[in-house]
Amino acid sequence: MQLTKTMIIDTALSLAEQQGYEAVTMANIARSLSIKPPSLYNHFKNLEEIKYAMAEAAQKQLYEALTDTKQGKQPLLSLAKAYVHFGSSHPGLYSSSLLGGTGEIGEKLVQLIADRLTAYELNETEKIHAIRGFRSILHGIVDLNKHEGFKLDVDLEKSLEQMIGIFERGLQS
Repeated sequence: MQLTKTMIIDTALSLAEQQGYEAVTMANIARSLSIKPPSLYNHFKNLEEIKYAMAEAAQKQLYEALTDTKQGKQPLLSLAKAYVHFGSSHPGLYSSSLLGGTGEIGEKLVQLIADRLTAYELNETEKIHAIRGFRSILHGIVDLNKHEGFKLDVDLEKSLEQMIGIFERGLQS
């Protein structure tokens, strides 16, 4: 077998998706590839480098999922629902995506959200705060989905709709 960086990253992402992000270790990656751990060092310096490559690949998948959303009458809500759907449907990929953020794909993700904020008269600093706030809401909902919404009988999607509505009203003031 000719081992490649792509094979290692794909295996690491698969481990994250199937067993959780915490399961991504050099030993587990090597075991999944039926190789010895030192072979991984021919392609990556360390586990941190693999995780950064995972983040970039996972962010690319997240970006692709988000670019498919229609803006319609509620551009932030449609983006929010797509983000939460991705994070809840692909918990390992989502967790992997959180490490990066400064690369080209990370910048595209930020720009995608910024583009949905153009209806609001925000200066650059306010836009950064809005992007952080928006992503924090979404991350919170993904986490609540993971933990079954504090086990309450209130639909989390309805909570998301309410929070995005409140958020948008705050942007208008």
